[in-house]
Order: sequence, then C-alpha cells, then structure tokens
Amino acid sequence: MDDALKLEREFEHVMCRFRRMDYSVLHPGVGNMEFAVLEMIHKLSAQHDAIYGAAISDLQKKMEILPSALSRLLRGMEEKGLCVRSIDPKDRRSSYVSLTETGQERRDQGHCIMEVFAQRVVERMGEGRFRELIKQWERFGDVLETEIAAFRNVDGMEE
Repeated sequence: MDDALKLEREFEHVMCRFRRMDYSVLHPGVGNMEFAVLEMIHKLSAQHDAIYGAAISDLQKKMEILPSALSRLLRGMEEKGLCVRSIDPKDRRSSYVSLTETGQERRDQGHCIMEVFAQRVVERMGEGRFRELIKQWERFGDVLETEIAAFRNVDGMEE
C-alpha cells in the first residue's frame, strides 16, 4: 500500500472515531443539535436583550442550516418543552424563539458540563498543544474549503 493511501485510511479512521463518539453525556436529555440550538438561543437572547427571545432569522443565520431544517428542529424542541416560538405583535413578519424553564435548565446543565469537559481535555493535552491543534484544524479547514471550491469549478462537477 502506498503512503498516500495509508494516510487516507488513517484519516478516515480518525474521522469515523470522532463521529462514533457518544457526546450525549455532555448535554443530558437533549441531542447534539438541540443543545447547539439551546446555546445559540441563549446567546442571541442575551446579546440583544430581547424580550421575545432570539429572532428565528438570526438563529438560522448563526446556525448555518436551512430554514426548513431549523423549523423541524424547533418543532421537536417545542414538543419536548425546551422552547417556545412567538410572533412579534408589532411586526407580525418577525418570529422569535425563547427558552422555556426546562430548556434553560438543560442549557445551563449542559453548558456547565461542557466547561468542565473542555477544561479537562485542555489539561490532559496541554494548553500549548491544544492551541496548536486548533491552529492546525483552522488551516485544515481552509485547505478543505479551497479544494472543495476547486472541485466545484471543474467541468461536470458543478451542482
């Protein structure tokens, strides 16, 4: 097996390992995307000191997901009692989402666990090595974006 193929397989193995990890212990009672949405609603609501919560349009932009996907996610979260959607009475075109008491509790619990988890990971790796890892992942992301864009520009590979 040549080195390039071996490297590709090692990369695939590592990526599969990350995907298979059970992150649910870090935010009990909610899925990964649900927790990310709880966090973002919390942040957006605090940033704008919003009385209605976070604007759904802002949430969609920050989460970088399709409006239909966000709508499905929010519907499921509403059914679980984690959030509630509302319409601005002054501008009926504007929709908002806010955390319920249960949603805020789940967000706070998960946030505390995530802080402890992150601290432990950094301590085990060492701060310098962890910072270098982040820098390398940023560079890796840049390279991936460039290469994906190059493939899009190849004849016959356009969407």
